[in-house]
Amino acid sequence: MTFKPLTIDDQAIFRAAEKNAPQTTSDINFTNLFIWRSHYRPTWTEFDGCLCLIARPEGKEPFALPPAGPGNHLTALQFTLARLKNQVRVPVIKRAPEELVKKIEAAGLTFMSTPDRDNDDYIYLSQQLSTLSGRRMHQKKNHYNFFVNHNQFNCLPITDELLPELLAMQESWLATKIEHNDIPPSHLAHELESVQELLAHHKTLNQIGLALKIDERIEGFTLGEIVGPNTALVHLEKANQEIRGLFVALTSHFCRSLPPEIIYVNREQDLGLPGLRQSKESLKPDHLRRKFTLTPPDGFI
Repeated sequence: MTFKPLTIDDQAIFRAAEKNAPQTTSDINFTNLFIWRSHYRPTWTEFDGCLCLIARPEGKEPFALPPAGPGNHLTALQFTLARLKNQVRVPVIKRAPEELVKKIEAAGLTFMSTPDRDNDDYIYLSQQLSTLSGRRMHQKKNHYNFFVNHNQFNCLPITDELLPELLAMQESWLATKIEHNDIPPSHLAHELESVQELLAHHKTLNQIGLALKIDERIEGFTLGEIVGPNTALVHLEKANQEIRGLFVALTSHFCRSLPPEIIYVNREQDLGLPGLRQSKESLKPDHLRRKFTLTPPDGFI
């Protein structure tokens, strides 16, 4: 079985796997794999009812991602690591969810497990973000109230007609991040490309989202999707940092637009970036979806 590069034509296969066995982390979501493919260069194949993935970031050693789908995850993992062993000295699985770690332990296997805090997903309560109610959200509520009291704004659905404005806003956002040295230089090109890909394919990728316009100018926008029966996954949120309360207003109104059955909002990881970690922690997550790097024992492959 040959591992092949990921393309947009593979979406149906990945979506079927997601539907039959909803992912608990953001990393194996097709949208994320697709829009970041120039950075991680994922390849995939099918084995024993699972999708098996190997990422090959430029300038770094390849690594396996956890198997996706309803099949036998342990045999799929063994198959993937065996293929990976031909490319690296020590094959590892990265971004492994806690459920996979427990499954491996239940099988009596002794993988070395290392927490990957920088890639833990932040999980929030949708209602808390939409209402900003309670003592924990008091500061955010104050910022929101300041924003609505000092700005005339409209929330608009993401449409093709808005794409030029959204791309212009993204470029402005990126320029600010570069000026403040908030994004690693090696990340810049891939960050811009991921946004361009997400906007260009927002319909094909079944994205939901909104843009926030102040005085006829888009100052923030967000895009995400529904994953599983009760969770929304936020892929992208950009806003003018100079406007007080804009970020929290964008977050709140996006959550208000979600279907009533959505309980949780996964806002993905902080990548170990101090500013991003502080921002995500300030929104008071309900919990973190923990991830690990797993190294197989001798004899497993």
